[in-house]
Amino acid sequence: MRSQLIVGVLLLGHLVVGASSCSAASPQAKYGPYRGQIVDAETNKPIAGAAVIAIWWEAVFNPVQGKQEFDDAKETVTDTEGRFEIPELDVPFWKLGVQPGQVSYFAPGYLPDQEMVTPSDAELFVAPTIVKLRRASTRQERLKFLGRMSLPIPRSKMPIFIRVLNEEAAALGLKPIGTQGAGK
Repeated sequence: MRSQLIVGVLLLGHLVVGASSCSAASPQAKYGPYRGQIVDAETNKPIAGAAVIAIWWEAVFNPVQGKQEFDDAKETVTDTEGRFEIPELDVPFWKLGVQPGQVSYFAPGYLPDQEMVTPSDAELFVAPTIVKLRRASTRQERLKFLGRMSLPIPRSKMPIFIRVLNEEAAALGLKPIGTQGAGK
């Protein structure tokens, strides 16, 4: 009986600590939705068809060394106005280790230039965010950037991103990236 009471108190304490740690960051900021607009840095014209992906990692307790494991990913493509929205991730209440989403984007022929959020101290992709991409000036720049776009997540979770990466690969005369297996 005494051990059941101790377990109950510990569980209640865990839930209270978990609830207070979740309230430190708003659910919107932590799990989405994530919104923004991708534009050409020189012309400020919208870039349609850019791939955008949000990746959530789960911090896994380990007494020796902390580690993260892939939890989930959601992706989309920008519309004709360069706008995108990635829906909120539905995280069960017992998964306390899921970290805020990390947003990545890619448009064939472009390289990252600047991310602007309004107000300037607000959180990227939660508050109004404009991503400026600049046109790559050489084939070598495009190849180098494409080589860095390997995401360490299951490829089955990023078919849109792979399709857009393959558009760039085809434009550069490279073989397409496979859609099976793990990322990398």
